[in-house]
Amino acid sequence: MPRNYRIAVLGCGSIAEIAHFPSIARTPGATLTACCDTDADRAQAAADRWGAKSWYTDYREMFQKCELDAVIIASPNNVHRNQAIAAAKAGVHVIVEKPLAVTNKEAWDIVGACRQHKVKLMVGCDRRFWTHNQWAKQLVEQGVIGRVLMARASLHEHWHLYQNHVAKTDFRLRADIAGGAALPDTGAHAIDLLTWLMGSRVKRVVGIAERLAMPESYTLCDDTVWILMQHENGAYGCVSCNRFSPAVSQATELYGTEGTIFTATDATNPFQSVPMAVFTNKDYTLETLPEILRNYRWPQLFWVEDRLQPTVPKRWIPIIPPREPNNYTNMCRHFMECLTQDAEPLVSGEDGARAIEVMCAVYKSMQTKAWVELPLTEEVVPPHYKPIPLED
Repeated sequence: MPRNYRIAVLGCGSIAEIAHFPSIARTPGATLTACCDTDADRAQAAADRWGAKSWYTDYREMFQKCELDAVIIASPNNVHRNQAIAAAKAGVHVIVEKPLAVTNKEAWDIVGACRQHKVKLMVGCDRRFWTHNQWAKQLVEQGVIGRVLMARASLHEHWHLYQNHVAKTDFRLRADIAGGAALPDTGAHAIDLLTWLMGSRVKRVVGIAERLAMPESYTLCDDTVWILMQHENGAYGCVSCNRFSPAVSQATELYGTEGTIFTATDATNPFQSVPMAVFTNKDYTLETLPEILRNYRWPQLFWVEDRLQPTVPKRWIPIIPPREPNNYTNMCRHFMECLTQDAEPLVSGEDGARAIEVMCAVYKSMQTKAWVELPLTEEVVPPHYKPIPLED
């Protein structure tokens, strides 16, 4: 008989309402058992709305009193470490919303505790679970665009689009709590996705994370990010993010010796007419064309034209992947499968910690005005951030 996993959500704010509660509801074998938030009204309202049996305002009490298999930590960045470690000590498997932590030491403390207590740890970088990004990964691994030597990932979103219409708290504006904005919030997605698609760890970093658009009276957090990363395989990746563009835009480009892959989310500018496009210089027949390119390309006119020629013409191939299930539902279902099969999550704790190392290296790069080698040998604390001491 399939296992039913008892799940708690710690932090009942906007991302929990938008993504995690609905995803649990859509995942067979997952049951929302408890909600926890420092705001009692918010915790109780979430439990009532989504059918949880109990609610708490103290995560320590929840882990002590409630029988749980897993917890989704969707709280402010500065409390991730203590909450994730408390879960691990209670034998509860953990999903931590990105960023995994704020400093590199905090991140590796979480990884170490989960290893010690033998619980699974996954970081909530949902971009890996978009179908078109997973297809891009498959095509890269199949060699469709040759050896990837350059890549770029961008994510731009104005503060007001989220903060004024969706957010339930202001922690993303608080550098002392969040550590930053464009870098740890949007940058976490871009760094993780690019590194995964490139298939090689980051070797060294140079970059900036500055507040250029927003007044100090609004926030001390960064709103502009540029990062150049050299990977261990010699390839280069570039990440750009901002918090002042009035429209959401996200795109990823992979440049290989035999072609190019472009992906974008639904939140795109009009010139990004499809969520995925592929150009390959390789000679394929209609029969040898990779399944993704053969079955999901658009328009269908290509099918007629391609049958008339010995090899498929070398052109941009627009791809339209299925929309459902969505990325967060895919992520939740994947984690349940990992628990059932005792498998490593797609976005491991180590992946999350290495992404934090890249972010911290950006801050160090601004101080030294030079490339920063990874892994870091000391803790790097972002400007204005006030770490919470590690609990016993």
